[in-house]
Amino acid sequence: MKVSKLATAAAVGALLVLSGGCAQDPDAPAEPAPASAEMPKSSEGVASRPTLTAPHLQPPSQEGEYAGGERAEVVFDPCTWIGDDAVARAGLDPGSRRRGQDLITEYTFLTCDFDGLHWDLQIDSGNASWQEDLDKNGEISEPLEVNGREAMWVRDPHLVKTCDIHVRTKVGFVIFNATRTFEGSEAGLERCDGVLHIAETLEPSIGAEN
Repeated sequence: MKVSKLATAAAVGALLVLSGGCAQDPDAPAEPAPASAEMPKSSEGVASRPTLTAPHLQPPSQEGEYAGGERAEVVFDPCTWIGDDAVARAGLDPGSRRRGQDLITEYTFLTCDFDGLHWDLQIDSGNASWQEDLDKNGEISEPLEVNGREAMWVRDPHLVKTCDIHVRTKVGFVIFNATRTFEGSEAGLERCDGVLHIAETLEPSIGAEN
């Protein structure tokens, strides 16, 4: 994980204690498998949309000694719910899709990383509450709507090449953490240029029910 991405985790950070990583199959194929037609169940037993089924993309279990039992499970997994077409429309490389450092502690954050020409993107889908996010990041945030969903810009003054958009969900929030690449800098992009387009393109994958 890049230094800037580690810093983003730290921004959520005081809320979280790192333990455990993603569950991976050592015999997993190098390339993602195509989307499956099977319908997995959410934590409430409601069928969700089909997900990508490559073993190396699957999220870890949200059960066990480290999981916070009073919080709803995270339903939206950014690594298996976002289709390649949406990733490409956001200006990212679908072939770069990979699991990041999932967090399964008192709070759960499921993470996926993508690379692009001008921006690299880390998406974190968690069950820390929106109010907890506001308490942590309110002083460096600005209100926003993303496709009608409550959201906010978060600009850490110490991370001048990164720009975050946090969007509210029923169980918590999703972070779109964009880090400008060398090519993005060379192209003259400012800190948050194009980041709203990324969030607006990928937000529908969360699902209106989540």
